[in-house]
Amino acid sequence: MGRVDIIDTRQGSRWTLISGGAGIFIGTYDTAAISAALPRLTDMWHLTSGEVAALGSAPLLGMIVGSLVAGLYADRWGRRTLLLADFVAFGLAAFASALAPTFGWFLVCRIMVGLGVGADYAVIFPYLTEIAVPRHRGKVMALVMWAANFGMVFAYGLGALVLSQPQGWRIPLVVGSLLVIPLLLVRQALPESTLWVRRRVQSWGGFWRMLAAPKSLKVVSSAAINWFSYQASDQGLSLFLPTMLAAMFQSSVANASWRSLLVKAVTIPAALATIYVIDRWGRRPLQLWGFLGRAVALLGLGVLLLRDTPAHPSHRLLLMALLVAAYALGAFGPDKTTVMAAAEQTETAIRGTAQGIAEAFGRLGGIIGVTGYSLFAFRFGPGAGVLFFGAMTLVGFGVTALAPTS
Repeated sequence: MGRVDIIDTRQGSRWTLISGGAGIFIGTYDTAAISAALPRLTDMWHLTSGEVAALGSAPLLGMIVGSLVAGLYADRWGRRTLLLADFVAFGLAAFASALAPTFGWFLVCRIMVGLGVGADYAVIFPYLTEIAVPRHRGKVMALVMWAANFGMVFAYGLGALVLSQPQGWRIPLVVGSLLVIPLLLVRQALPESTLWVRRRVQSWGGFWRMLAAPKSLKVVSSAAINWFSYQASDQGLSLFLPTMLAAMFQSSVANASWRSLLVKAVTIPAALATIYVIDRWGRRPLQLWGFLGRAVALLGLGVLLLRDTPAHPSHRLLLMALLVAAYALGAFGPDKTTVMAAAEQTETAIRGTAQGIAEAFGRLGGIIGVTGYSLFAFRFGPGAGVLFFGAMTLVGFGVTALAPTS
């Protein structure tokens, strides 16, 4: 990025980008760590399809509560405190989940992990919006979200190394809890957002009136629907990727984790490209064509899996190509734009709450995606679950296409 200033140095520094990216890295690392371990946990605890769906949905339930509470708290009492508290909760819950002796214990810990991750998403993007130089806001947030791709790649790689051991699934969870320590040390130095300090609403009445204004409701509802649509495919796809690949290639859990790493690695250059074009091309084209391309890839993948499950060796290259395309097109568009919309387009005084509401709907979409895939895949095979993902992604394309351009 050369000498171009993308952070308002009166409010923050590039350490802010590092701390924001590290939080996103850890949150997505955790999702991938669980997805890599899921086949092992299913065998070890003899989980039913309903229990697998509950395990996938548990952190999303926590994220819904965490995002709503943290967004509101951040608007009324400040951003900085939440950016510390959220990962204290995450670190403790992640470590406790690594020690889980039973499914019930693990399920509760996963909900608590979700509280921390949901809170961070609700606060970090409003915070970044307020400290970024306006003409580079898209680049700043896309740069921070780029860390998500490395988090998943790291988790899949670690899983591939340790999941061959009976208790190896616990190691990535312990690593996730330890990653929190340097993050908290960095975040202690973060300043409060001076823009929020100047523009905060002092009374609850004024706050709720601003949130209920037609313009605010329009922005929040649009962001919520699009985030819901994207997460309905993305959360389920991320959670079940190793399971899908194990079935497609009839391979071990460790080998499926290696293949997951290769698939997910394509998102790194795709997301990097987004960083450089988002402020030039605009959010809407990236979101529109990203949704459409991802939907087409997922629908094609689902049809092929339904016709030939497990996949014939001659079809596996095509199946992998479609899966890679789905991930790449998501990373190049809606994976970024759906997350930043509420934070960018609402007033400073209600930005955290607006982001929290939009995120809550996104996580609800994730629950629908995880549950829908579980039901369809266990009854009709992975192809039916992937078709469900494609249909949900197509909804996002339709909503984006029909939305006014102004």
